[in-house]
Amino acid sequence: MSTSETVAQYEGDDSRTYEIDHLGIGTPSHRGEYAVYCEGQQVADFMAFGTLLKPECQPPLPSTPELIAMAKQAVREAKED
Repeated sequence: MSTSETVAQYEGDDSRTYEIDHLGIGTPSHRGEYAVYCEGQQVADFMAFGTLLKPECQPPLPSTPELIAMAKQAVREAKED
């Protein structure tokens, strides 16, 4: 079973395609954790919410537009590092 799944993609300001993978697909303890890939390389990661919350206390997963906004922010921050 795969432990991640591409849940969204977007075209960046650099005209490259970025893919957002949800790392928690096969691992419930990673629910809400995402990685961003460009051209097969991981370029950033982010958490939609604290995964330490009990499953019944976790908010719903973000919508696609929310995920894309979070991913763009994570990529910007990764470029600053």
